[in-house]
Amino acid sequence: MKITRLIFVIGTAIGAALMSAGFAAAENDPYTQLESAVNVRPRSVPPPSLDASKSIYGENSMQEYYQVPERLKRLADSTVAFVNKSSLYFDPVEKSYKLKNTVTISQSDYLDESEDFSSQSRLSNCSGAYLGKGMVMTAGHCVSDDPKDPSYFKNFLMVFGWKYDAAGSPSQDFQADAVHAIKKVEIRALEGPTGNMDSYRDFALVSMEGEPAGRQPLALEAERAPKIGQKVFTIGYPLGLAVKINDPDQAQIFTMEKNGFMTNIDAFGGNSGGPAFDSATDKIVGILVTAVGTEFSYELNRDFSFIADFSLPSDVIEYKPHVGTVSLGSMVRSIVLQMLRTSDASISILDENKCLITLPKGSGFQNRSLIFSMVTRVGGMNVFNRGRLMRDKQESFGTGVLLVPDEIKTLLRP
Repeated sequence: MKITRLIFVIGTAIGAALMSAGFAAAENDPYTQLESAVNVRPRSVPPPSLDASKSIYGENSMQEYYQVPERLKRLADSTVAFVNKSSLYFDPVEKSYKLKNTVTISQSDYLDESEDFSSQSRLSNCSGAYLGKGMVMTAGHCVSDDPKDPSYFKNFLMVFGWKYDAAGSPSQDFQADAVHAIKKVEIRALEGPTGNMDSYRDFALVSMEGEPAGRQPLALEAERAPKIGQKVFTIGYPLGLAVKINDPDQAQIFTMEKNGFMTNIDAFGGNSGGPAFDSATDKIVGILVTAVGTEFSYELNRDFSFIADFSLPSDVIEYKPHVGTVSLGSMVRSIVLQMLRTSDASISILDENKCLITLPKGSGFQNRSLIFSMVTRVGGMNVFNRGRLMRDKQESFGTGVLLVPDEIKTLLRP
């Protein structure tokens, strides 16, 4: 039997790894899904991708380090991957950091082996940009100065050079001068509703132990304000993979808001904190912050049934896979049943509290939906076909970029 606080069923049940993997968890957990279902705030310019899931828009524009021109390699050389200390060990003989056990995303996320990157291994959690003076800019949800937070800064190392130099194998070890502990979170903000770029603020500037060797500071755009239609791109570590450099000609700005803009940059969890560049100048115009939502989609390979029992307090979910039951609070009954009906579920009333839910073969779910969580917690992953990377039409958008805040500009002034 497993009892989970509803507000943390994704952030906690799937684990702290998701928080440290660059997700702003509030938008992903079922509590927020339920709350938003009855408390929707209209937007003046809603994006076509209404769920704002992170995905590949049109053709996959993410390229490996060895595939791009020298100009883009130089930019990538000054980005960092935030890596949990437990993923590396220091070899005192070779004076280098080496990878511990690695897991491919095909293994960790039940991804179809024909998908892009399926054979690549996860290592990092978030992305960042080296700005000089020993400072790295990232998203506020990537690092914290609270020891109780999974993203506590002392849990991470900042690693330069997590890349593919050639097809086949990425970097397997890192020289000591390419790996840096975080000395201090110099400034941080994480406030406002995720995705609402009029009020959302999500940034951090951290200082590193030591100075990076041979890394040129990335430049901030100080004169040219971003505008709709402008081409932009990012460099970062999607899904925790080795660095990916997006095609500078693939994405553009679709909407401008007070604190940032929305674009169709290809991005997934792990891209959070990465720099968004002006494609014309290669200067940083923002921080990619809404690398949240789903990365994968799955389809049931059979009809699947379980019992939904609405007799618990409203803030917990209890999983009983041995009897095929998910128990939730009575207050969320109507919302959960509506979600299930939207997924073409057959619902049979068993008694005052219990319903028999049957989802038909072929039903599709994204990996951070409440229903996907319920099904996998009761039935396991093998009731699904292997997952696919999320993809949207090229003209869709949903990737949010925070404008570089004045607080960071001020700290970096000569």
